[in-house]
Amino acid sequence: MLIGLFVSCSASTEEAKTNILFDLGYGKSDSSLDMFGGEKNAIGISLKKGIFHLLSRGEAKILRISSYGQTLAMWYDPRKGSAPLVLKDVQSTDLATGQELGRFAMQVSFNDPWPMAADSRQLLYVADNQFVRRFDSSGRELQLLGREGPGGSSFPMIMALDTVENDDLAVLCASESETFVYFYDRNGVFLHVLKLNNQTMPVPSSILEKNPNTKGSRIIASLESVSPSYTGGKLIVVLKINYYVEKFDPDSGVTLSIDPVGGWIIDIDAGNGRTLDSFPLQSSVDDLGIDQQLIAAKSNSIVSIRWQENGIGGEAFRYNLKGKVIGKLNFVVPDPGAALMAMTVGDDGYLYILGQLPSALRMYAWKLPSM
Repeated sequence: MLIGLFVSCSASTEEAKTNILFDLGYGKSDSSLDMFGGEKNAIGISLKKGIFHLLSRGEAKILRISSYGQTLAMWYDPRKGSAPLVLKDVQSTDLATGQELGRFAMQVSFNDPWPMAADSRQLLYVADNQFVRRFDSSGRELQLLGREGPGGSSFPMIMALDTVENDDLAVLCASESETFVYFYDRNGVFLHVLKLNNQTMPVPSSILEKNPNTKGSRIIASLESVSPSYTGGKLIVVLKINYYVEKFDPDSGVTLSIDPVGGWIIDIDAGNGRTLDSFPLQSSVDDLGIDQQLIAAKSNSIVSIRWQENGIGGEAFRYNLKGKVIGKLNFVVPDPGAALMAMTVGDDGYLYILGQLPSALRMYAWKLPSM
């Protein structure tokens, strides 16, 4: 059962105001999610223009939910046991009439839907069986998206989907040695692909100057996360890379020590792969930035989180593209027993976290700091 709460609280004057938007019950209906999906028990969130899409991987179900907690639509695989209770169960023939369907439920045969993203038109993208499936706002399925565009060949392993500010789609894929980011316009037309070699990640010159690669010492660059963005009329890819100095015996090759150097943000032109800018994630002089998690690259800024050790909470930082901290907040989920299920940064400038409680899933929101 969905319950609109709209509760605000603040644990202290130093913590950001917590907005509790709604609760979502446990189950297989159009107002709940099943949390007993075994090893594929995962939830994905996308928020655009005030509309949530929640993907429950284990039960192969997607809910479209308003910010008031009302279920507007559902895509579900009846073989997994889900079924609508309130929503109208529609068929492809209903879509052909062109009539307004209102709140609907659509049967879909899924293999393993994961991950998912939506754009500002509420067009839904779902990775399934190494392709990207697309559903328009009325529920109609469009042509499969492959590497070359609609009807193209299968992707490598799909790790993430994301839509940027102009509704272009980014498909993040990975192989053993490379990371790929495929880009498509809002109609599914292929734009270009960015290829990153995992063994030759860029290393800032300032790191090499302080820690030159010598006999018995080398720099290790570990790619932690990738976030696409649309900035200044250009598609870019933002990398979070952690750097370490490895000391080793040059004769035996045995590693003697691995010491952290710092976590950096690297901005890359998505079209030609050229490095545009870089800066260390440092909120203070003593901060190495390695424990800061990149969570979004939006509105000409970078958003990262340093998680606290207990409970769900931490510090959220907003950096400009030159590395200056332009906003900071402390946030804490007020329910001490909550477990983190999923999170996203919406196009409205809020951080959203879905927490798992004994009796319900709860959606929390905090306004991120601005310039």
